[in-house]
Amino acid sequence: MSETTELTSQAEAVLDEAYEQFKQAQLQRTAAEVFADAEKIFAVREMTIATRQYLFDEAIADKVIALGGQVLNHMYDQATQTQFLKLNFTGNDIRWLLGLPRAHRRHR
Repeated sequence: MSETTELTSQAEAVLDEAYEQFKQAQLQRTAAEVFADAEKIFAVREMTIATRQYLFDEAIADKVIALGGQVLNHMYDQATQTQFLKLNFTGNDIRWLLGLPRAHRRHR
């Protein structure tokens, strides 16, 4: 298990605030608008959960902090540039969604 650092804690706070803002924006919409965007709402929730799991990666934590309140919009925009939206995220998927290079680890 990894140790929680100040950087990780700060990134968690930024991610939590961005997700809270996203949820509050959804509460201001009509039921029909929310229903129409159900896939996006689910995807953003899943991206938030997955990103939280990889905040121990300093590059990911730094990027989350740098993007601030726009982190989830940035990640969702990046995700929708693909042909389909993946919902089972790896660390490299999160790095890609944040515009970071892949972490290459070779297994022998």
